[in-house]
Amino acid sequence: MCKFVNHNSPIMQYFEPYFIECPSCGGKNKFPRFSVFGYEKTEWSDGKIFKTLPSTDLSKLQMCTVCKKYYWYDSYCGINSFDFYVEALKHFERKYSLMSFFSFINIFYYNYDYKLKNKKDLIYIRTNIMRTYNDQFRIHPLSKGKLPKNTNTVEKKKIFIDNAKKLIKLLNEINSDDLFLRAELYRNIGDFEEASRILNQLPDSNKKELLLKEIENKNCDVFIINEITVPVPPKKTN
Repeated sequence: MCKFVNHNSPIMQYFEPYFIECPSCGGKNKFPRFSVFGYEKTEWSDGKIFKTLPSTDLSKLQMCTVCKKYYWYDSYCGINSFDFYVEALKHFERKYSLMSFFSFINIFYYNYDYKLKNKKDLIYIRTNIMRTYNDQFRIHPLSKGKLPKNTNTVEKKKIFIDNAKKLIKLLNEINSDDLFLRAELYRNIGDFEEASRILNQLPDSNKKELLLKEIENKNCDVFIINEITVPVPPKKTN
């Protein structure tokens, strides 16, 4: 069974939800199932794709509704908050730090593959700290022109800057080839010279030129790169 919902132009087709067992407590977590057509996507300089849709972003990290523990599972379940990712970062940094400590006791316990995976997990969380912080500057198309409410912006700004510096370090440690993200992070913290140097390693593109223009203007804030419309598929004819 399914139902259709039209949020202005987007068409959303909902199906029966499904359930996933929490790996920690075995509790059942409910997730939605749907298809969406006829919406607009806005690409921002931090790499986020902002959609004209209500809460349909992909999240790779979940929190169990029963035991409140984190676990990794891909789902289009909605938008996790800035505070969610900040708390998740504390949890996983503590967890991976303990794993690193025990590796001195058993050299086979924590090998290179584990270290690389854990660093990529932290990169995912830190990237989402950056993007959820930037959400306060984005006007969602379904919000009737209103910016989201935000609190403790001074404290969040400090977290954002510290996070950007540590995210740069992680990206360098794994030799990330995501030069756009690295350049954006340097721009965010005001290191325009390094941001420009990184961008100039890339071939010419509209995105590169837009970023270089914002660097020239000494702008540290997130901005729109591109807007794309995802069309409604044509109706089938007999």
